[in-house]
Amino acid sequence: MKVLYGLIYEMNVTMQFMYIFLPSAITFLFILHHFMKEHRKIWAGLTLIPLIVYIIFMSQVYYKGDKELTIERYTIFGVISLFIALWGLAVLLKRSFVAYGVIISVFSTVLLLIEIVLIWAVLLRPNVGNYSKLGWTDSFSCAIDYMEQEYVLNDWKQIDYDMLRDKYIPRMQEIEKSGDENAYIQLLYEFTNEFHDGHVSVRGDLPTRRTAISRLAGNDFGLSMFRCSTDEVIAVLVDEESVCAEYGIHDGTFITKWNGIPVDEAAENALCLDASYEFKTWENIHIAQPIFLAGQGGDEVEVSFINDDGTERTVTLTANGSYYNRRTAALDIIFDTNVIQGENYSNRIINENIGYIRIKEEEYSIDPWFNTKCTLACFSNEIYEDLYRRIEAMKREGVDRIILDLRNNNGGYGFESRTVASLFVDGDIPYKLQFDKDGKVIDASNAKPIENQGPFSDIRVVVLVNGETCSAGESMTNYLSKGQNVTIMGSTSTWGACQATGGSVILTDSKYSIIFPIIPETDENGLPEVDVGADYHTRIEMDYMIDYDPDEAVKLFENPEHDYVLEEAIVYLLH
Repeated sequence: MKVLYGLIYEMNVTMQFMYIFLPSAITFLFILHHFMKEHRKIWAGLTLIPLIVYIIFMSQVYYKGDKELTIERYTIFGVISLFIALWGLAVLLKRSFVAYGVIISVFSTVLLLIEIVLIWAVLLRPNVGNYSKLGWTDSFSCAIDYMEQEYVLNDWKQIDYDMLRDKYIPRMQEIEKSGDENAYIQLLYEFTNEFHDGHVSVRGDLPTRRTAISRLAGNDFGLSMFRCSTDEVIAVLVDEESVCAEYGIHDGTFITKWNGIPVDEAAENALCLDASYEFKTWENIHIAQPIFLAGQGGDEVEVSFINDDGTERTVTLTANGSYYNRRTAALDIIFDTNVIQGENYSNRIINENIGYIRIKEEEYSIDPWFNTKCTLACFSNEIYEDLYRRIEAMKREGVDRIILDLRNNNGGYGFESRTVASLFVDGDIPYKLQFDKDGKVIDASNAKPIENQGPFSDIRVVVLVNGETCSAGESMTNYLSKGQNVTIMGSTSTWGACQATGGSVILTDSKYSIIFPIIPETDENGLPEVDVGADYHTRIEMDYMIDYDPDEAVKLFENPEHDYVLEEAIVYLLH
């Protein structure tokens, strides 16, 4: 019951109202009938009240511009209200009051439980603030208020909401006057970026969002830039037909200044906003900033670089189109790693005694009942036994070390993180179902210890991560890092965000929304599990950080189809 209470408690007020009102109405009608047996018609008329309330309710809470969301969230309540009214009709027709009352009660209970599963396990939006009927400024202002009340990491990240209001609301007022939708979208992205949380993001109308954000990329000057392990910034992806190539800039050229400002200093002011990638940890921001800087400077930019003869030269480059495609190519190479092969939960042997397991997301099954059952149990016997059999089969083929590839892992269900980690870590993995009640973390349930913990804790394991390893993928990384046999390896840090999502604010006309986490995921010390704090630094320690000197960086960008990270992991395991 504590879990059920928590699931309803975390919903928004309109959902909570119907969950309280409908069962109360049925209970009240049962009691009232005892006193109104001689007034059957009046009692039957009272059974219409839930349907009337539902109609009034819908007139107030519908999502303007999104009939589908309205139907998904509220239809079941209408069905229950209708059946309560039919209960009254059955009594008028002299059918059994008790029989029909029991049927209605059971039917309503089942439907309400189904609604909980749908909202939590399928739609993944239990807590929604609806401001779709308001204009840009008013809906945005209400969104800030809503997040101040509901966002689970306000204290941990030290979010200053008054500062956010002062910074963004006046700008939004000017944007609304102009009607500039691109500027509107860009402001939403800037606002969500303030939280340094990959789970706080803008949703809706993806093509328009991408167009708006692509304009922030700036102008193309014929090159991108990359920060090497030596902290020097070099040119990469140089267009050999461009003016900058004519001036002597090529892949590997050291860039020293951008518009007269030392390139490191200029990069610090580059805002890393993209429709496809999230840069929330300082470690990833530090890598991404020179890439974003390469598009900034207006129609012309003054660039200083080290010539091949060792002298510094300064030239003026003229923009030639949008930088967006070149920037995307650079980000893909560093943060996306398109060269990864293998389907979700696939495995293979890649080098005599090295096995490989690919987990793209913690979604072993799309069956909501399976996921609900395993979430409540905080574990999946099915996943455990499946992977156990496959690893044993690889061992019989000579495998005695494993690469677990979590790069580009876009998250999923937390119970899968615990299940997979339990195969390799010898030691209990704590896991809780929690709720945030008025700023206080409440444990709804604690996971039972896992039997046969760590059957493969004697195998050397390398866990590969990157900037697209997020959410439940980070939880899995964090659990695995506790194993003495495990090495966390990658060329970028993970996202830095794993709190459970479920919060959402719907903005004007339901065209765009902001999602955010509402359920705490804490470690054994009661702190947010892996989420970055106010300093933005990653909290998952990398055991082996792969970096690139200038020569290695040039090779990386010239051969984007080659998986250098996987190659490094194989070399590491062979020694």
